[in-house]
Amino acid sequence: MLVEIILIALMAGVGGTLVGGVIGVVVKKPNKNYIALMLSFAAGAMIGVSLFKLLPESYEYGGIWATMIGAAVGALFVLVLILFTDRLKGDVEDPLLLDVERTEKSKLKRIGIAVFVGMAIHGIPEGLAIGAGEHLGIGLLLGIVFFLHFVPEGLAIALPMRASGTKIWKILGLCFIAGSTTVLGAIAGYYIGMIDALLAYSLSFAAGAMLFIVFSEMIGMIYRYTDRHKLASIITIAGALMIVVLATDLH
Repeated sequence: MLVEIILIALMAGVGGTLVGGVIGVVVKKPNKNYIALMLSFAAGAMIGVSLFKLLPESYEYGGIWATMIGAAVGALFVLVLILFTDRLKGDVEDPLLLDVERTEKSKLKRIGIAVFVGMAIHGIPEGLAIGAGEHLGIGLLLGIVFFLHFVPEGLAIALPMRASGTKIWKILGLCFIAGSTTVLGAIAGYYIGMIDALLAYSLSFAAGAMLFIVFSEMIGMIYRYTDRHKLASIITIAGALMIVVLATDLH
């Protein structure tokens, strides 16, 4: 089972980031509408799996207090990570909205490295969710959802670094390393979830972390990348409804 967790985390973190990295070194200006709509579906799925699977299961295993405390700690954990990575980035602009042709190469490289560091840290809570979710049989589902989430992250690393003249193998290597932290998080989440007394907390922690990521980062990114807001909202709802349908069969 642990091997399965590791493979899922590799597929989600390393696979998603590398796909984004490859797109970033091949395509100079990726279609931001497609990125936004992909993020919309992933955001909806993350909301759905949190509200209709992780939190209800956490309540079943540990009651209301375990659910509330775990979710609050998960959200706080991600908040601290975001504040830390934002401090590292400083005044770094969104790489997907950056005019690379008018930006100095030294700044482009700094942006790519800053995003790499942030992504490496950011992969930990997603990995924790995969590891905890495997105890409910939804590790693979979460892996697929996070794969979609990590593709733009790989793009954000690759685009500025490629424009700065960094070699392709170095860019893809950084994408691989950044995505690999998801595996560490998944292993930790899996072993924490094996302790009955902590399973409820690990499930609600994962839910709180995912919800905070969606509402503090992903929704804003979606609205920045596209002006097709109604379509994005419909796709977000579709992603959530997909989880509602699947959750009836996932035990």
